[in-house]
Amino acid sequence: MGTWGPGGFENDAALDAVAEFATSEDLAALFDSLPEDADEPVDADKAQTVVAAAECVAALLGRPAGDLPDALAATLKGFGPPEPELVESAREALSGVLSWSELADLWAEDDPAPFNLAITSLIDRLNPDLPYDPPAAGPQSEVPQICSFCGDEIAPAALVAIEINQVTDSINTLNRGFWAHFNYLNARLHPRHMIQNWKFDPDETARAAERLLKG
Repeated sequence: MGTWGPGGFENDAALDAVAEFATSEDLAALFDSLPEDADEPVDADKAQTVVAAAECVAALLGRPAGDLPDALAATLKGFGPPEPELVESAREALSGVLSWSELADLWAEDDPAPFNLAITSLIDRLNPDLPYDPPAAGPQSEVPQICSFCGDEIAPAALVAIEINQVTDSINTLNRGFWAHFNYLNARLHPRHMIQNWKFDPDETARAAERLLKG
């Protein structure tokens, strides 16, 4: 597969493929070419090309990866802002890559953490820029939550709760809860099972529903 790393632009074949794209329609065509279920696994090179293309969409949203090549960045400037349908196609295609691709299994055979963290960052940059809602005013617990992986205090925005249920029979069970940093948890999961923290803009969802009803 040539040069291969966790980032969207660290695979030679993927970088060469997206460098050939001339319009946003080329990105959309790639996303639309993916199978819709696990009956047709996606090979690693195509999956990595989808990741690179999704990075292109993130760049069009003004949230590029730090290693976006200068030449590709110059090309993408001519694409204009992405349509909501293109962003949604990128999100769906990326989710499909995680669910049924050879790429996820290859990373699981080694250390999936770098890949998982790169994808977690990409998902965040493909999410809508929603306003932050601070916690409701009122008494708050003075006891900080501590990450079960690193032992450090967790800021509210990075807080994840984990519950382990071990069922031995209908009577004897073991239930244990943990707190963790979101990224620390995702780094330790199989890529197929990492948490895809997709967010949705309620206003855009309403507009999409209206378009469907009119169509």
